Amino acid sequence: MLLKEVRIKNFRSIREVKVPIAKNTILIGENNSGKTAFLDAIRLALGKSNRKFSPFSEYDYFLNDDNNNPHSSEGITIEFIFREEKPNQWPEKISQILGEIVQPMIWEEDEEESINQIWLRITSKYDESQKDFIIENNFLNVNGVPLTSRSSANKYRDFLQFTPVFYLQALRDINDTFSTSSPFWGRFLKQINIPKEKMEEIQTSLSKINQDIISSDSNLDEMIKALESINRVLSLNNKEVVSINALPLKTWDILSKAQVVMKGKGSNINFPLEKHGQGTQSLATLFLFQAYIDVLLKTNYADETEAILTLEEPEAHLHPQAIRSLASKINSISCQKIISTHSPYFIQNMDLMDLRLFRKKGTETVIHYLKDRVDVVVEAKDSLLRFIKAKGGKFKFNEMKNVLTTFEPINEQEAKGLKGMFRDTEYFNQIEKFIEESQLILTHDEKNNLFTFVQRTRGELFFARGWLLAEGQTEYIVLQYFSEVLGIPLDDFGISIIDYQNNGSPGAFIKLAKILGFPWYLLTDNDDQGESTISQIKKIGYKQEEIDDFVSILPQKDFETFLTYNGFHNEYKIIATERGYTIKEDQMGLIDKDELATIIKKDKVGNANRLVELLKGKNMTQERVPFLIKNLIERCVSSSNE
Repeated sequence: MLLKEVRIKNFRSIREVKVPIAKNTILIGENNSGKTAFLDAIRLALGKSNRKFSPFSEYDYFLNDDNNNPHSSEGITIEFIFREEKPNQWPEKISQILGEIVQPMIWEEDEEESINQIWLRITSKYDESQKDFIIENNFLNVNGVPLTSRSSANKYRDFLQFTPVFYLQALRDINDTFSTSSPFWGRFLKQINIPKEKMEEIQTSLSKINQDIISSDSNLDEMIKALESINRVLSLNNKEVVSINALPLKTWDILSKAQVVMKGKGSNINFPLEKHGQGTQSLATLFLFQAYIDVLLKTNYADETEAILTLEEPEAHLHPQAIRSLASKINSISCQKIISTHSPYFIQNMDLMDLRLFRKKGTETVIHYLKDRVDVVVEAKDSLLRFIKAKGGKFKFNEMKNVLTTFEPINEQEAKGLKGMFRDTEYFNQIEKFIEESQLILTHDEKNNLFTFVQRTRGELFFARGWLLAEGQTEYIVLQYFSEVLGIPLDDFGISIIDYQNNGSPGAFIKLAKILGFPWYLLTDNDDQGESTISQIKKIGYKQEEIDDFVSILPQKDFETFLTYNGFHNEYKIIATERGYTIKEDQMGLIDKDELATIIKKDKVGNANRLVELLKGKNMTQERVPFLIKNLIERCVSSSNE
């Protein structure tokens, strides 16, 4: 049974969120943005079968100011929705054991078919009459109404057998992980079953080895004789009462001391895991869990069990190549995973649609993710059905629920047709919103661009507080330096510069920023490419007043010409001369700045680096930073702190 959605209200910094869950769900975002809170909500709500005591502490209740306290809180609500992806996906045994909490619902892919769903709600709130926090578990029908029968109320423990939640925290203690009391290693040891005949053979061998050890050393033999005095002093019987076990003689005793060892790099000596580095220890914990899932899960739970692994920072203590390798290994673990990470390397080969970006808005956590569809409720029309049929799968209409869905951005012609159908109806405003929201669906080409230019090579962009977009590498080099001159280095404030012209289209980046809630500002040339950029931004749904705020257009046609006209022509003249060019001056001692800029553009990146070298040599002051650039950088930094 796959978990498909988690809904949380009033848990720590999470005021209210609804988050779709995939087979592999990747939680990203800054520290203290709510990722651990999200994992803890799942772990605490699904990880306890004993409900006599609340699993939540008083610090788990959302408080929006210092005057509130857990007793006056609205209470925690956590909901889990498990759903089939196609009809008859779940084994019949699940319905037989869980009964009516397995609720049938119409399958969106084919309205004549049904799929099964389980909806669990867990609440915890302070009860004044009982002077305690009361926790309740309720299963709901497909409409979100609690099932009230006694049989459904008694199915909670059975339900947990199908959905065990395992939690591996960021700081994994190898001694705890491989102790006899651990839920993984300890169970492995307890599950070992040696046939009786083989056991007797092993015991005989152990006794013989033990005797050989003792008899091989005269000191041990003398020690035994000395200790036998105990027999005479205590008046024990004449049987031998003293011996030395040089090694454990009982198989269970040997197994209790079993440990995993590995050879060190470049060594033939086996070392216990605790003597290896933290990265090796972390990997051992993960792969022990994988072995548990592959070997022992079915022996401890029902055959139909689908485990849920909640995992914090699996990349801890690993180098980049190992992190990428680990990501693929984790994908192969045959259970559902919900993983938090701070590593751009870990997400390099993950599906963009599986990312969940956590951000703080004030004191509250908000969660952003990409959508592959947009829905709207409208009345059924023959013209609408003909329209959908003509579009060949781009749109879909659920006639039972009157829900229109699009799986791609709606173009101008399609928007005109939809508005015309509903212009004089109560649905017109919803249709307009539907069209606007569809523009945030990433196209196939946009996904490819983002994978190639962001996820695969610049994954750190997903962990930034904000983005500063500029056309090329010259801007990247110079803006980074100017921010340092201003005393507000962009990296210190979590701002990433994106030279979008070399990394796909600006529209894809800005669409992604809007979907994921990244504050952004853009610097563009004053040319045809700049006009194209503005056009792409408008298509995403930004109004002109927003564009005026977010976009800075250079007064000159390009960045090199802008710098030449704004106080850096002397440095550029030096650079041009170094490159072998002769810069002529007129009778007034003035140079042709456009011609100088043309020379500089012949090696944009090399000359940008040289410009920065010259400026550093002169100890450039803040006063030389052009106002347009200064204002742009300051606004970026300000927005990142909101």
